[in-house]
Amino acid sequence: MTGLLYKILRTNWVKLLLFFIGSMFYPAMFALLFRFSPDALDGADGNVSLLIWGVCAFLTFFFGGVCQDSLFSDGENKKWAYFVASTPTGIKGHIGSKYLFTLAWSMVTVTALILINYFAVDGNKDLADGSVIFIVFFYIQLLMRAAEFPLMARFGGKMGKNMKLIILGIAAFIIFAYALFGDTSAFADMDTFFDSVLNAVQDPDKLKKITLKFSIAAAAVIPVYYLSYRLAVKWYLKGVETYEK
Repeated sequence: MTGLLYKILRTNWVKLLLFFIGSMFYPAMFALLFRFSPDALDGADGNVSLLIWGVCAFLTFFFGGVCQDSLFSDGENKKWAYFVASTPTGIKGHIGSKYLFTLAWSMVTVTALILINYFAVDGNKDLADGSVIFIVFFYIQLLMRAAEFPLMARFGGKMGKNMKLIILGIAAFIIFAYALFGDTSAFADMDTFFDSVLNAVQDPDKLKKITLKFSIAAAAVIPVYYLSYRLAVKWYLKGVETYEK
């Protein structure tokens, strides 16, 4: 598996570097701006910077997710797939290297974001700490890859992504239907709703409760990620038959 991990790095290092630099552009610019321009947040509370951290985290993990999907679907070739299946590491090593690399990418991403956050907060005490937000996005990204990768292994990268879009479309329809016919009183005043969410994050007592609940939910992500890997291994050879060449 070590050789397969090295292959991913060796053959994709330019793409990986560009994706990583691109994904870190917005949080880095935000950190530089507010560290060296402490007056930029005059008249605003910490909630504003917390929202900006959230947007930065979304963009960073979104670009990272595109890169992870691209790497997983690389090498969709029947000859390569059957060759890998015949090696000592086999399909488990081939798929496992992609899962391990995805996990490593997400870990590097969240670590880099937390370091950028500390760099900014160290120079501007008016900034809110976005570490919790980054960690939440880290687990969300793993959960999304856990849902996508088995589909991509079974139906190929293109069809797997299409199925993901169909699932997201169904989820969007359910949300839309709920917005039309469900109880949406809690979202009637979006400004009040967002303020309550942000205040809850900054309140130490509420944050402890949120952290406890999130920790319990996060503990379930790793087993789900492992089960996703086992499912992808099981479906891989079936998916090979869908490859065009």
